Amino acid sequence: MFYCKSNISSEIDWLKDHTYSIQLHEFDDHSDLYFLNPLLQNKRIVFLGENGHGVAEHSQIKTKMIKYLHKELGFRVLAFESSFSDCSLCFYQQYQLDIRQWMKHSLFKVWHTEEVETLFHYVKETQLSNQPLILTGLDIQPASNDYITGKFLSKMFSNMDKSYGEKIVELEQEMLYQYVNSRSPSISKKERKRKCKEWMKLYQEFLFLLDKNSLELQNKFGKDAFLLVNRTLQNRIFLMQMISSHFMKAIKIRNKAMADNISWLAQEMFPNEKIIIWAHNGHIMKQSRRLLGFLSTFSYLPPKIKEFSYTIGFFMYSGQAAENNRSVYEVQQSDQDSIEFRIKQVGHEIGFLDISQQRKMPQNRWLFKHTYTMHEGKQLSLIKPSACYDGLVVCAKTSPPKYINLN
Repeated sequence: MFYCKSNISSEIDWLKDHTYSIQLHEFDDHSDLYFLNPLLQNKRIVFLGENGHGVAEHSQIKTKMIKYLHKELGFRVLAFESSFSDCSLCFYQQYQLDIRQWMKHSLFKVWHTEEVETLFHYVKETQLSNQPLILTGLDIQPASNDYITGKFLSKMFSNMDKSYGEKIVELEQEMLYQYVNSRSPSISKKERKRKCKEWMKLYQEFLFLLDKNSLELQNKFGKDAFLLVNRTLQNRIFLMQMISSHFMKAIKIRNKAMADNISWLAQEMFPNEKIIIWAHNGHIMKQSRRLLGFLSTFSYLPPKIKEFSYTIGFFMYSGQAAENNRSVYEVQQSDQDSIEFRIKQVGHEIGFLDISQQRKMPQNRWLFKHTYTMHEGKQLSLIKPSACYDGLVVCAKTSPPKYINLN
């Protein structure tokens, strides 16, 4: 259904009064983000989405927002939709790595880009300040095949007995091989389940060892490192469950595990810190079953965390983007009754609209009912904006990232 011209006109007039412009050409000037202050004053977790992992402007906008949130609003933890263990343990070894090594060992390849490299330079600079920005991850899937996590685990378990260190390295290597080949037809489903069950038991035994020697290990390695290793082993058990399950169940396990990691970061690791989450729109959506067919990561969070969260969905009207394999595609322009078309009509290259503070009226009723959007710039979908996000960012035109080969 298309709205008549007068309805569109009244909607655009309302949007002009409620949509803010974000300026990327003023990258080091964050004053244009002042509108975030009243929206986030009582929020502890901010979720920054992206309508596909291969959109340069989304990474640039998020980097600008992260700087503002860190400098002006006191957010000190940044958690990526990437490996919890690799991100966390690399952060504690960052001084042994240059920026690109740090990125390579921490993040999935979709974020090995110049745009994200800018963010890593900023994170590095903050380590010399009184308010360092801490980098961690959410995902149970490993990002690096260089055994960064395995080496750290080996160091801790070798402190108890050298044989434990050797055994955990062997287990990590087998886990990585199984993960990389988790969809290979050369291994039967029955055999994969048997192996995963066996490895879950071994990881559980290492958790028992960790608990048994907790005081000694915390004294030697510090409480934070001990907590991260403990959580890493629990994540490995979730990973074994994921790769031994069918596709839809695997998605559920992954999303729930990432939600559990967010809860753990907020309640156990950083109980007094404000946190920024970097993840795909599909993970941060409050309601996703209608669009994606399964519950989002956000859906699994406990109510007390949801209450103090603010989610921002990112969208694109035209231009290009890249698939996860880096192939470039054209963004399909959506029709006039879509989220992207409406906000684009305001005239901003990048527009931000808050939903959380709006009351329903004729000029904005589309925010409160099912409205068209172009999922990842490729597939026309229906979502209820007010039920899915607290705020929306729409880019009039996008481009693919500038990838860095970190092999």
